[in-house]
Amino acid sequence: MNPIIVEIARRGGVPFVDFMALALYHDTAGYYTRPRRGAGPAGGEGDFMTAPTASPLLATTLACMLRRLALDLGTGLTFVELAAGEGRLIEALVAALGDDRRDVIRQICAVETATWAGERLARRVPDAVVARKLQGLARPRGPVVLFASELYDAVPCRRVVVAAVDGRLELREFWVVPAPGRRLVFETRPVTDREPARYFAQHGVSLAVGQVAELRLGVRAMHGATLAWCGRDGVALVLDYGYPARRLYDPRGRAGGSLVGYRRHRLVENVLLAPGRCDITAHVNFDDLMAGAGDAGWDRGEVRPLGSFLALHGAFDLLPAAVASGGVLKPDEWATFAAARRLLLPSGMGSDLKVLAQGRGAAWSSFCEMQTPPPIEA
Repeated sequence: MNPIIVEIARRGGVPFVDFMALALYHDTAGYYTRPRRGAGPAGGEGDFMTAPTASPLLATTLACMLRRLALDLGTGLTFVELAAGEGRLIEALVAALGDDRRDVIRQICAVETATWAGERLARRVPDAVVARKLQGLARPRGPVVLFASELYDAVPCRRVVVAAVDGRLELREFWVVPAPGRRLVFETRPVTDREPARYFAQHGVSLAVGQVAELRLGVRAMHGATLAWCGRDGVALVLDYGYPARRLYDPRGRAGGSLVGYRRHRLVENVLLAPGRCDITAHVNFDDLMAGAGDAGWDRGEVRPLGSFLALHGAFDLLPAAVASGGVLKPDEWATFAAARRLLLPSGMGSDLKVLAQGRGAAWSSFCEMQTPPPIEA
């Protein structure tokens, strides 16, 4: 029997936010945290692709950016990755830096909740400092580069809907409750606190009748605390799926919300089936992250599509030379180019994934200066 279903049945039902926390992070049965022997969640053999697993172009572009940043600042950097998984990004980054690694990055820190993933990361990059929580790491000295890929879209969210009840509009919350046949189903109940209504009002959002929406009340404080931990000299790069509030909650585009699941690279519409066996995600409200940066005294930053961000930092120069010259690509060059296209073209991750860059101090000033427009043909 699925222990997550057992737990929800024992409680008689839970708000969706609690279900999502159990489904993703239950100690023994959670999607990310349950012990794994074979492939992890991300990558070709897993359930979904991420930018670090889709192509080495992200790691090589980051390596060039970090090399320039360290040279400009005249000192090595502390590189911190949140939700680092098995360490594929860090491993590729170290390989791309080569002999410059010690001069560019003086310390690598990784935060990963799942024990199995942290152990694999430690084997991939033996000198990385790995912790389950950011607070388990010593606070860094000197400039910091913080990297987080698809962290916030996996933070458990509340799910609400505007319903007409007895001739009046009511904000109702989705609950997950047990049903016959050891199943789980949704039901809605009245929202019993003022926080969701206050959240939407703060963002200038008015939900339409029948509109479903996801919200994460704690993300602003969570992100602000993370940046405060980094100190007064740093750059944060957050890769995620999402929009500013005005677009995220526009009923013309997302009247049904953005909640989805993934398993074996296929969309899962009913995320209540087999909890712990599929990924669950909902889009991020980037306004929360920008407000969190402001709270911490960091520049609120700006959001760019991933493809544009990579182009600004020289990704096209890292493609096989024959791409620019119009020459014939060798088979291995075709494979490299095909993988890179996933991150650059606007028909996929290149536009769907966004990069929020934020910072403070000399590192941020240097980062902003190094961004140059992409070539015309890009």
